[in-house]
Amino acid sequence: AIEGLGLDKAGIRTTERGAIEVDEHLRTSRPHIYAIGDVNGGPQFTYISRDDYRIVADRLLGDGTRSTADRRAVPHTMFITPPFSTVGLTETAARERGYNVRIASKLVAQTTATHRARIMGDTRGLIKFVIDADTDLILGAALISIDSQEVINLVAFAMRHDVTAGELGNSIYSHPSTTEGFNELLGTVARVRLPSSTAELENA
Repeated sequence: AIEGLGLDKAGIRTTERGAIEVDEHLRTSRPHIYAIGDVNGGPQFTYISRDDYRIVADRLLGDGTRSTADRRAVPHTMFITPPFSTVGLTETAARERGYNVRIASKLVAQTTATHRARIMGDTRGLIKFVIDADTDLILGAALISIDSQEVINLVAFAMRHDVTAGELGNSIYSHPSTTEGFNELLGTVARVRLPSSTAELENA
């Protein structure tokens, strides 16, 4: 919603899609003017707008190194019941990019360490990790489960800091929590081939 702002009179360029054009530090074509939030054409999420603020604050008050280039592994959640959360690449996208892919996937109801889901009375869903078989780094994840909107943030953090699937799987988690399911799902991923699809899992 930028109509009526007189951007052309200020010498501020816009993109073909009608957003305010910015660089990686959210500076417009007039470097002393910044554009944050939905108007700059980035992902339209509240948490992206908050990160926009942190980038500009760092330019004005910090060392100016923070930028949109730091936005690796941004999580998303669809708040259905149970919530559906994703981060990174899908299996298909990872294979198309040439990765040697390993999949760790399991239905919540078939995971032993799903005490939180059982306490909440909802064991529907699936947890799936897409892993680079050569490096054990996490390429992406999809979680349909109780608390996935919180758990996906841990997965995204692990991806941004190159924590391997094995490290995430062998960590100690509080009980009862959804994250402790990672011990079962990822703790042996480097040593045991896990089902590559839900259909394969159900037919095992």
